Amino acid sequence: MPRTLFEQVLVTETPRKTPRWMKLGSLVLHLVVVLLLLVLPITAALDLPGIQTRLPTVMLAMVPAPPPPVSPPVATTSVPTAVPSVALQSPDGITPEVAPPPAPVALGAPGGVGTGLPYVGAVKTASLAPPPPPVPDPELPRRVGGIIRAPERTVFRAPTYPPVAQAARIEGTVVLEATLDERGVVQNVTVLRSVPLLDQAAIDAVQQWRYSPTRLNGIAIPIIMTITVTFSIR
Repeated sequence: MPRTLFEQVLVTETPRKTPRWMKLGSLVLHLVVVLLLLVLPITAALDLPGIQTRLPTVMLAMVPAPPPPVSPPVATTSVPTAVPSVALQSPDGITPEVAPPPAPVALGAPGGVGTGLPYVGAVKTASLAPPPPPVPDPELPRRVGGIIRAPERTVFRAPTYPPVAQAARIEGTVVLEATLDERGVVQNVTVLRSVPLLDQAAIDAVQQWRYSPTRLNGIAIPIIMTITVTFSIR
């Protein structure tokens, strides 16, 4: 009788060695399958541009050729044609020429009163009028003396004594030179001898004076005369 009813028998199988090329081939095959599964859906979803098998039609612009240069016209000499001879016949008689009537002569200037003289176009009526009288030169003022006598004073205004000069008890004589026009009106006054506080009072008084006109050969002339104004405190 056996010692054990059941015996466990362990049979070990020695593993077989797989060649190396088979491992590499299996690895490559798996990679190819994975790439196909991943890449194919992505490429299917993309809209890849189509490949054109025909080139697009290109339109070429036609450039017109430049016009040919225009040559200048050539002067052509016309050949005179022969003039047929015409037989001249003498008239039966000679008719005398009739002279045209003379043109009427215009009397006076056009648009004016007739003078009985023929009007010459080159001569204008303005040249026949007498020239205007010359404008006399303005008379220059003359100084009193000799035949020119001093005029008479017709209007007199006493000078006002300046209060400052009067308070300072300043006296003196102011000598002025005045120009009188043809009417005897005082025009210009200048100071020949001055007293500073009395000059303006003397000028203001003399400008209000009037004189009788001074005449030379019956004509009123402007003159230059010297005027003395004396200031004194009484």
